[in-house]
Amino acid sequence: MRQHLYSFITFGALLSSTPTIGQIAFGGQPLSAVPAGRSLAEPQRITLPAVDAAALMAEDADRAAQGIKGPFRFGFNHTVDLDLDNSGVWSTLADGTHVWRLRLECPGAFSINFLFGEYEVPEGARVFVVNDAGEWLGAFTQASAGRADLMGVTQLAGEAITVEYQVPASVTTLGRLHITQVTHAYRDVLGLTKGLGDSGSCNNNVICPVGDDWRDEIDAVAMITVGGSGICTGTLLNNCAEDGTPYFLTANHCTQGGTNGWTFRFNWQSAQCNTNSNGPTNQTVAGCQLLTSSGTSDVALLELNTTPPANYDVYYAGWDKSTTAATSTVCIHHPSGDIKKISFDNNACTSSSFGGAQCWRIAAWDDGTTEPGSSGSALWNQDHHIVGQLYGGEASCNNNVNDYFGKFSTSYPLLDEWLGACGNTLNGWDPNANGVTESMAANIISVFPNPTGSIVNVMVDANNGYELLRVMDAQGRLVRTMRLNGANNLVLDMSAEAAGHYALEVSGAAGRAVTKVAVLR
Repeated sequence: MRQHLYSFITFGALLSSTPTIGQIAFGGQPLSAVPAGRSLAEPQRITLPAVDAAALMAEDADRAAQGIKGPFRFGFNHTVDLDLDNSGVWSTLADGTHVWRLRLECPGAFSINFLFGEYEVPEGARVFVVNDAGEWLGAFTQASAGRADLMGVTQLAGEAITVEYQVPASVTTLGRLHITQVTHAYRDVLGLTKGLGDSGSCNNNVICPVGDDWRDEIDAVAMITVGGSGICTGTLLNNCAEDGTPYFLTANHCTQGGTNGWTFRFNWQSAQCNTNSNGPTNQTVAGCQLLTSSGTSDVALLELNTTPPANYDVYYAGWDKSTTAATSTVCIHHPSGDIKKISFDNNACTSSSFGGAQCWRIAAWDDGTTEPGSSGSALWNQDHHIVGQLYGGEASCNNNVNDYFGKFSTSYPLLDEWLGACGNTLNGWDPNANGVTESMAANIISVFPNPTGSIVNVMVDANNGYELLRVMDAQGRLVRTMRLNGANNLVLDMSAEAAGHYALEVSGAAGRAVTKVAVLR
């Protein structure tokens, strides 16, 4: 089992601070939290229609009774058309900063999340989302959306939120913010009032001793907010190049409404075994690209728009594309949108079909179960390799039989374009394993000039067997990958990259070393 090392270079000055609680952000605070904000005009209030939670829950119960594992619905989506031109209120501060604010109210909601159907934020401008408790998400910039021009914003507790857009006087264009969907959460997916534990009592918190042999794989699993109002589960996948590309496995049926605006919450798990204590909700990533999907094995392969930052301490799971049935299996998942759980079957799975897909059948779970919200979660064999992902089935704590996982062996011909060819099996990969501190890295990798405006000379200790050079920005997004091919003197042209700090990592059989370089403009 890997050790949880945190030697990767992070740039704390660029990261948000308490009470920020949301996805990848870039520090700062909303003006409503500082004295300068007292001069702002009151935001326009948009109150959205009431939601019949009881009727929606009855529909959800009927779906669960049919063996539909997901997505687990927690919210109702309101379609809206709110942008910088037709909504909100603008104010101008003494320094010339323009501030746009819009308040969204969902009476009775546990939390609110929403979708920027258009998201274009010029350099220097920032977006915040604030609730009435003084908690906020942001600052969001264009980088927060990764490669996309739209962005889902994760849940923020309460019945009302205020969107605040700050545009400094030096910025010559306002950009584009267009809110197209607002989700009223009629279930408490943040665990603020329900005491968590919405899933069945037979489920195991991953922190329990039964999870000790699976610590690596637990860190690969994330809860997905799909379509704004649903929950599925998925898993980061290793690839043959072991280059940290954030490939992500989930179920095809979770993608039926498209993948626009999806958010991914890592490490949401209890710190206690027998008590469902809340976990961190701030380790999220926004956006993905759907690479391929198929109903023949109910598979979907995504690439996250942003590599999970090093402080998330994620793991990239291994897999087995052979047709050999597992002798025992494990599933790690978010049943009913609950904190992360782990389930075990000590018997061999069998070949079967479900909904027209080729599947592995779990006849009965020996410890734990799955539920709506578990859809897309990986099935691991006894060797810690993924062999499938959850499609559906009857299993629950009250009727713990028959779950069906789309076969990874059936899926693989669709996936090999991205995952590569390296035999039937590939072990998991830990980007933080064998890490070294920056001071240790100074004896292994050096860069000059630093700072630089364009060209960077990279010197690598030739005696340590390093094979790969990766360049990542301050958010952990992969910028460039280069094979060393025995060379120990490389030249990088950073002239096309934005100003900021970058991590340079070399890796190989000897482990890994990381240093940093600053790019100035």
